[in-house]
Amino acid sequence: MKLEAFIAANSTGAPETVKLYLRVIRQFTGWLGSRALSAETLVEYEAWLRSRYRPNSLYNKVCALNLYLRWRNTDLRVRRPPREYVANPKLITPSEYAEIVGRITDPMERLVVRLLHDSLLRPSDVVSIRLADLDTSEGVTVIRKRTQKTGSVSESILTKETADELAEYVSKSRMTDYLFPGEGGPHRNRTWPNQVLRKHHADGISPRTFRRTGATRWGDDITSLMSQGGWTDPQTVLKHYRKNVRERHLREFEKAVGAARDSDPDPDVPGYG
Repeated sequence: MKLEAFIAANSTGAPETVKLYLRVIRQFTGWLGSRALSAETLVEYEAWLRSRYRPNSLYNKVCALNLYLRWRNTDLRVRRPPREYVANPKLITPSEYAEIVGRITDPMERLVVRLLHDSLLRPSDVVSIRLADLDTSEGVTVIRKRTQKTGSVSESILTKETADELAEYVSKSRMTDYLFPGEGGPHRNRTWPNQVLRKHHADGISPRTFRRTGATRWGDDITSLMSQGGWTDPQTVLKHYRKNVRERHLREFEKAVGAARDSDPDPDVPGYG
């Protein structure tokens, strides 16, 4: 079986994932050159990777390398690094969001920030939204598209405010396919939303901040949240995107089992005591 077909069959199969894995493998084979593939060279390459990338960035690279090693019919493997968890990840407040949107005058740049905020989609999915992905048939605007990382189909609802701005943007623009046409490709690069946020001084706020904020504020219906943001694994949502997992756990424990904390004392009544 050809390498590309093997990667597609043994990963999510999403085109972006396959492209990423093949790029990682080309980087490795270029580094390897004429040296023998051995445990020693893998240890050396692993050290080289760790000197250049953080653990969370290494995760997909290691997955790609291990698929390549399987394809080569060898028992050699690269150790997966443990995931890094941010102890106190940032959430964006409504006032911060309003301030950012309020100071962006370019319609395209303002729209991409609005779509990140509302849809909870990854930047790679936001920049690749097509006119055909927009559905207004039921009185609300929904982005219905196959996500690039996992291949899942999202059902991302937009607020009325964002939907109105989107409709105006489409009516005034000349695009025929992608909402955000690219200069060197069919659409903007996935890093472009980060550039927009930096340009407008959204300090400490990234596309992931919007995903994390939406996931944290969402209610207990994980299925609808996964549909909104294009997630496929609830564990990913709970581990990486919900900031208040402990609070929710504690609340549900106390409802089911009993009090785990001292109750708050009754507040003093004004004018007494």
